[in-house]
Formats: sequence, C-alpha cells, structure tokens
Amino acid sequence: MKLFRRKSVPPTMTLEGVLGPNDRLEAAEARPAPGARAMALAADGALLINNGRLLLRVSGWTAEAQPVFECPASIVAIATAPEGTVALVCEDGALRVLAPGFAATGWPQETGVQMPTDAAFLSDDELVIADSGIERGEDMLARATWEDADKGSVVALSRKTRRTVASGLHAPAGLCVDNRRLLVTEMERARIRDVATGAILQTGLPGYAGRLSRTPTGYLLSCIARRDPLIEFLKTETAFVRDMKATIAPTHWIAPRIDPQFRHDLPIEMGATRLFGEIKAWAPSFSYGLVIALDHDLNPVGSAQSRANGTRHAIAAALHWGGATIALSLATGELLRLEDMG
Repeated sequence: MKLFRRKSVPPTMTLEGVLGPNDRLEAAEARPAPGARAMALAADGALLINNGRLLLRVSGWTAEAQPVFECPASIVAIATAPEGTVALVCEDGALRVLAPGFAATGWPQETGVQMPTDAAFLSDDELVIADSGIERGEDMLARATWEDADKGSVVALSRKTRRTVASGLHAPAGLCVDNRRLLVTEMERARIRDVATGAILQTGLPGYAGRLSRTPTGYLLSCIARRDPLIEFLKTETAFVRDMKATIAPTHWIAPRIDPQFRHDLPIEMGATRLFGEIKAWAPSFSYGLVIALDHDLNPVGSAQSRANGTRHAIAAALHWGGATIALSLATGELLRLEDMG
C-alpha cells in the first residue's frame, strides 16, 4: 500500500468573529464609476479616479467628476505625493507624472513593467511600482491562482534611475508607504510583506489581497474575492490541476472571478443555486466583495462584504475619504460609500 502526501495548505482565516459575514457593501450608497480601476487621494483632499484613459477629480461625494488628464492607455494605478505630484501608470507600462497645474518634466515615459498593479511615492522624487510578473494580456486572476513561480517584483523609478527594490514576489498587487516602511501585498498568497526586510507581517487572510491604504486607525485592505474553499482544496489535487492547465484555456480555469454572473461557458459551483434558482448569501461563489479593516499591527478589526447573492464584488481599492470608507467595485463599476471602517 502506498501513502501519498498531499501538498500542505497554510491555514486561512475564516469569515467569522470581527470578519463575520455582512452585507455592508451591498447596502452602501453608490455612485457610478464606469471604466474605473484605480483611485487615490490628491494633496488637496479631492478624490482622483480614472475612467479608462481619463483621470478624473471629484471634490466631494455628490460633486461632478472633472476631467484632469488623458493618458495614452487605460490607467491601472494612481499614486500621489504630499506636495501634489500625481503619477499615472497605464496597463501597457506607460507612465505620466503630473505636477500641480502642469505635466512634470524629466520622468521616463515608460516603466518597463510587464503588468503593473499598483504604485506609490517613496518620496517626491521616487516612485515605486508593483509588477505582478504575469505576462501582459494574460488572465491575472487565473494565472496568479495556479502558477507557482514567484516572478513578481517592485521597481523604483526617478528622473534619472531605475532600480529593483524587491523580486521573487508572488503576484504583488498592492503597495503602501507609511513613515516607517514600504508594504506589499501578494494576492494569491493572501499576505502582506515588509519590502525592506522581506518579512511576512500578515498571512492567511480570507481574501485575495489587493491594494492597501492607510487610515487614521490602521489600514484598509481591498480584496478581489474571498479565498474559495473549492480552490483551496484543489491545491492539494496536483494531478487535476496539471490536467486543467494542460487542456483548458486560462479563462475557463477554476479561479476567482470579477463578474458574479453565472454563464454556461464558465466553471460554476452547482451549490450556488438553490430552489427556483435563488442564490443564497452563503452559497459557494468564485466572486465576492470584501474590504478588511486592519489595525496598525495589520490585525483584522472589521470588514464590509457583498456575499454570493450580491453584485458588488471584486473590490479594486478602498480608502478613507471625508470621514467614510470609499470602495471601488470592478463588478458593478461603482464607488461605494459606507460608514468609516477606520
């Protein structure tokens, strides 16, 4: 008799206790944000958000969005510096840097990054950009879920230099700078690292870790989806995963998704439908809406969720603005405003 040892899977936080299931995202006040994939706070307190290639400025929750700048390709990351400089990173790796009132000079127009996911200013003169390490045009969620190679990195750019700050990361998705350190999230590994030391500061998070932002009481972590039990189980079934990757296109792999709608050409979990086709809040789901509030030590203290029967899934970013938490849902193309989570 042969005994087979399955690949060990690290323990994952469950959605209970301070992370208990709720419908705060689903019940939140909303405003349309078509084409948005990133947002940031300007030095004057306004909200900066993109609509495809266009950068928009929103002075208040009910204010009309004002166009500021148009990039050559869709914007995927926005970074702001305290003195007012704004950096826009496009999906094709292009970079545009704006000083208050005019385009900044001397910065490179290309980052050399394959698939940028986030950006942040280390100082007024140096920008860091996260590169997922996944080839441009690939399905990032599927690839990050099932590729084991640690190809991601963080690079730093200035007007004159380009250097690699960190390498060997697994699908880095978010960057956050505070007074003490530069933090990076690794999406599928559901963890947060200190870039300077490489130390893992938090792991086992219940969602696929995305962007991380500072708040007065800690941090907000946006998650593209929750960590699905079926996917976590399949990580122990190496033969199944090998066959799936060899015979099926990445679009149809069993992986987290942005769109909560069920389609006949995508893998589904049959438990997600119940009598008369009703989807229950606790049903299995490859998409989910999740924002986690963390304290200064990166310990979870609260959450806002849109569950399996909701639509406001795939949270691309969340931040503290005007005394409230603002979250960006990729699934519905909306900005969501809810009672401040920190």
